[in-house]
Amino acid sequence: MKVGKIQSLPWHLRLVAFVAVAGVMFAGFWYFVTRGTRTDTASMQAEIAQLLPKNAQAQIASQRLNEFKAMYKSREEEYAELKALLPEQRELTMVLQGVQDRARTNGLVLARFSPKEDVLQENYNGKKIEVNVVSSFASLRAFFEQLAHYQRIVSITNFELKQVDKQTPTKTVDARFDLTAFYVSAERLQSQPNQKAPAGGGQAPAAATQAVAAAASQAAQGSK
Repeated sequence: MKVGKIQSLPWHLRLVAFVAVAGVMFAGFWYFVTRGTRTDTASMQAEIAQLLPKNAQAQIASQRLNEFKAMYKSREEEYAELKALLPEQRELTMVLQGVQDRARTNGLVLARFSPKEDVLQENYNGKKIEVNVVSSFASLRAFFEQLAHYQRIVSITNFELKQVDKQTPTKTVDARFDLTAFYVSAERLQSQPNQKAPAGGGQAPAAATQAVAAAASQAAQGSK
């Protein structure tokens, strides 16, 4: 179509022709010039679609890692606290020596302090000692009160109390009981670093103090 013929066309047809030509030119520009950009954009969108789930998983993993770190720190603190209460096997001699020292400090005469069989549990062990002491009731009670606040876990079982035949101001009762000092063996310490304390272990001496008072009351009533 010649230019002269285009100019002879009505204005609205010329407008349509110009729009058509402009559309063809824009389509060609968009298709050929922006093809590389469109390809890169599509590739980036596909990569983003793949990374979004991975990012969500990474956030979950990061949150779980923080929770694990907090839990690990809590277990470390718990273990440090329990280690003071539940000594290692190599420290057991010092614990038993501490019990004997408390007995002598309170004026108790140790008639027997004999080791018995070990108590084997899943998470801890216990060294049982057969104890026989002679003292006044006040001294015996003071001894058990000290055990109730002892920083190591010990328990008292099979408690028996009776009055002595020949009493003196410092010797009025004869007490027999089994004392168990709990500890962690070296093997368990290596395999299970976060140990649980034996349930109720720390309150056993307090229960023994109540047993002393009850037995002393019965002995006092029997002497009347």
